[in-house]
Amino acid sequence: MKQNEIDFQHPSTRDQIRFYLFVAIAGILMIGAYKLGSPSYYLGWFAFFISAFSVAGNDAVQTVGTFIESKRTVHWIPKVAVLGGTIVIIFLGAWIFHDSQIHFGRLENFPETKEFNLIQLLAPLILVVITRLKSPISTTFLILGLFGGNNIEKMLTKSFFGYGIAFGVAVLIWGILVKLDPKEYTEDHAPDPRSEKRWALFQWLSTIYLWIAWLRQDAANIVIYLPRQLSILEFILAISMLVVALAIILYTNGGTIQEIVTEKSDIQWSKAATIVDIVYGTILIVFHEWSKMPMSTTWVFLGMLAGREIILNFMTYRDLPYLETFRKVGKDVLLASMGIAVSVFIFILASQIYPEKTSGFMK
Repeated sequence: MKQNEIDFQHPSTRDQIRFYLFVAIAGILMIGAYKLGSPSYYLGWFAFFISAFSVAGNDAVQTVGTFIESKRTVHWIPKVAVLGGTIVIIFLGAWIFHDSQIHFGRLENFPETKEFNLIQLLAPLILVVITRLKSPISTTFLILGLFGGNNIEKMLTKSFFGYGIAFGVAVLIWGILVKLDPKEYTEDHAPDPRSEKRWALFQWLSTIYLWIAWLRQDAANIVIYLPRQLSILEFILAISMLVVALAIILYTNGGTIQEIVTEKSDIQWSKAATIVDIVYGTILIVFHEWSKMPMSTTWVFLGMLAGREIILNFMTYRDLPYLETFRKVGKDVLLASMGIAVSVFIFILASQIYPEKTSGFMK
């Protein structure tokens, strides 16, 4: 069976067993290494590799999700070459111009961790499982919250504000687009093949634009496990791990969580996906320049999709009942809220078990 014929969004029972067996083995190895007193340096690299896969897997839906959906006929290797090459270039620039650091200033409010606790090390595995269950959990809260609890309130505030801004921007932009060309947003619309081909090229560029914007925002969620300053060999190893993680995500077409994008209106067309990427990437860049405090890009993405979905169904008078539209939007918010609840619970658990290694909510 060819790769693009495999339904990675609906894995078989055998695939599920293999996946959870892998998670169990990785968890056992991590716990064993921790209990045997392995140096935190090596434990951090192990956690980094898992977090690279888990964060990329969870956040792939908001960064390359639209790209995956509209480029299902394109082989995964060219996708890895383009997006993996972007990873190398953007991180190399950060490493050269930011004193061998690759967190883009997002960890300035987080002290470097010299010794990890077990919950911090297992958090990426928890994220892998939650992602498998199709829940768009915020990696910012789940991962970074365990390393700087005093920042949780600020991250929550910025993230919820980001949801509202993204929602409003989406309503405005797609409201205008529907007014300009209402036929293009009807439910049975199919773009002209020649137009779709032209937009397909633009989408490669818009995906790179969004990919760069996201890396500058969320790279900190992954590199928190690494030393702040990396040698050239450490840098090469870290980038190699990130590219491998990206390759796995693209090979599996985003995995089970890709359904969040799949079920949204007309997102399979290149023009629609390109506009989504440009709007979302621009919002992330604005928030990146506004404040160095990390935020949940997941909530920003869900806010944009919610505003877009609601205004399209409202202004095009689609047959899809309003209740069904709000069900889709509400489901995403509910799952993301459950993710926040899980993240806060894990943080509280860590602060009780390892009070000397976990910052409190307030100083």
